[in-house]
Amino acid sequence: MENYSSDGEHDETGEQLLDAGAVSDEEEGFMKGYTEDEEVEECAECEAAIEPEKKVVRTIQGEKYKFCSKECADEFEEGVSED
Repeated sequence: MENYSSDGEHDETGEQLLDAGAVSDEEEGFMKGYTEDEEVEECAECEAAIEPEKKVVRTIQGEKYKFCSKECADEFEEGVSED
């Protein structure tokens, strides 16, 4: 991601924040340029935008849920089974 400050100098702040983990998945999606008109699926566990190539779908207690990762799917399923 290329960022430039107002004085024309290269600014890597966005890249640094992503690398440092200081940006949430939702903020990262915003930074990547999702538009309001674009249909973005949200993870049932963490509510982050789901990237199509990483999408995990599971049927849990008869309901279909979509997740951004296997880890989120596992956490969600563990939480439901504990109830």
